[in-house]
Amino acid sequence: MTRTPLYLLLTAGLMVGCGDSNSGETSSASATEGSSDATSSTTSPTNATTEPTSTSPTSGNSDSASTTDSPGTTTEGSTGLDETTGNVDPSTTTTGPDTTTGVVDTTDGSTGGGDTTTGEMKECPLAEAHLPCDPGSDDALHAIGLNCTTAGNKWIDNDNAVKLAKLSFQAPPPMDGKRSWQVAKSYGTYIDPNTQKPFWSSREGDKVLLISSGLLPPPDGQGVVIVDDGDVYNDSGNGGQWDSDVMPPPMSPEHGSPDPMGYTNCDGKNDCSNTILDQWDLGGGDAEDKMWFSFELTAPAIANGQTSDAKGYSFDFAYFSAEFPEFVDSSFNDIFVVWQASEDYTGNVTFINGQPLTVTALWPIDFQGECDFLDPNCVGEDPHLEGTGYIFEGGATGWYQATGGVKPGETFLLAFGIFDMGDSTYDTTAIIDNWQWDCEGCVPNEVDSCGIIPM
Repeated sequence: MTRTPLYLLLTAGLMVGCGDSNSGETSSASATEGSSDATSSTTSPTNATTEPTSTSPTSGNSDSASTTDSPGTTTEGSTGLDETTGNVDPSTTTTGPDTTTGVVDTTDGSTGGGDTTTGEMKECPLAEAHLPCDPGSDDALHAIGLNCTTAGNKWIDNDNAVKLAKLSFQAPPPMDGKRSWQVAKSYGTYIDPNTQKPFWSSREGDKVLLISSGLLPPPDGQGVVIVDDGDVYNDSGNGGQWDSDVMPPPMSPEHGSPDPMGYTNCDGKNDCSNTILDQWDLGGGDAEDKMWFSFELTAPAIANGQTSDAKGYSFDFAYFSAEFPEFVDSSFNDIFVVWQASEDYTGNVTFINGQPLTVTALWPIDFQGECDFLDPNCVGEDPHLEGTGYIFEGGATGWYQATGGVKPGETFLLAFGIFDMGDSTYDTTAIIDNWQWDCEGCVPNEVDSCGIIPM
C-alpha cells in the first residue's frame, strides 16, 4: 500500500498564521523581544537558530516519578475523570443521545474504517453502533469517544463502550486558572460558513479534548476554549518530570526495528516505526513542558460477544504550534506523538512521510525561507485560527485522521503525549476527537499502511 504524497496532505490541510510580513521576513509577533506572555526570562528569537535558551533543567533528569506521582495536580475544575481509575463521577454525567437517533451514519465518510491509501471511509458495524457519551460529561476520555461503560445506562452494552484499565493522566499543575488540557465543545471562534458551526468543534458527540505543552484557559459559558492572540508562550512545566530529557513513559525515541523502514521485527520496547529518532535528535533530546496520558483497552471481537472484530482504530486530530514556520529544521521542534504497545507492534502511530508530527516533519518542501508555497508572502492570519492564540503566532494543520492496527480481542496500550523541544516557552497544542473502531484495520509491517491521512 502507498501513502498519499506529503505535499498533497499539506495542500489538503495546512494553514499558516505567521504574522503580518509580506516580504518573507520572520513574524514580527514572534520574533520581537517582549512578544511572549511567558514569565520566564528568555528572549524571543530572530531566526531559526536563535530561539530562547531554555531555563529548564539540564539533560539527564529522570522521569521515573511520573508513574507514581499523584494526578491530583490536574483535577482543578470539574472534569468528571478519576485520573487513577478512569471512573466517572456520576454527578458529571447526564443522559446522552436517544438510542433511536444517536446512531452515527457512516455513509458520509465521517466515521467508520478507513482505506489509508485513498482516505475512503468504509462502513463498520462497530462504528455504526457507536453512541457518543460526552454530551453530559466533562470526562477527558468520554470527549474523544472512549470509556463509555463508565457512563452507565445505554452505553454498557454498546460495542464501542470498551472499559479501560490502568489509566495514567500526567500533566503540570494548573497556573492562574489555566492548565495543559481541557474538555470543550469547541476551540477558537471561527465559524465554518458551510456548516454554520465552529470549525474546531466535535466530530463525534458534543465535546473534544485539547492537550497542550502550554496553558489553556477553561471553556467559557458556551463551552468554548478561547485563547487570547499571542498567548502561546507559556512555561508550564516548572522542571522535574515535566522537563526531564526523556519521552513520556512508555515512549522511546530509539529504533525498535532492525529493518531500515521499520514496522517489522519489533523489539516490543522501542519505536518500531523508526520515525521518532531523527526528529528527537534534531531537538537535542531536550523535551520540556510535557503532558501525557495512557490507558489500556481491549479491542472488540466476535469471540467476546461483539457484533464484529476490530482490526484497527482511528481518531481525528489537528496540530497547532507557535514554532511554525520560523523554526522548521531547527532544534525547536515540538512533538505530538501517540504510542501503541500491542502484540505485534510497539511504537509511534502518528507519523507522516516517515517522521513524527513536528513543525519540521509537517513542512511541505525543503526549508528555503520563512514561508511555504501555500502562503508565499507570509501574510498569515488564516481566519480558521481566530481565537486559538495562533492566528498571528504560528500555524496549524487541518483535520487529520490517525490509524492503527490491532488484533481482535487483544488488550493493548495507547499513550498520548505532547511537549516542547529545545525550549520551554513556545507552545504546541493538539485537538483530539472521534475515536472509532475499524473493521478493516491496517498492517504496520506493510510499509506506510498505517499513520495519518488528511480529512
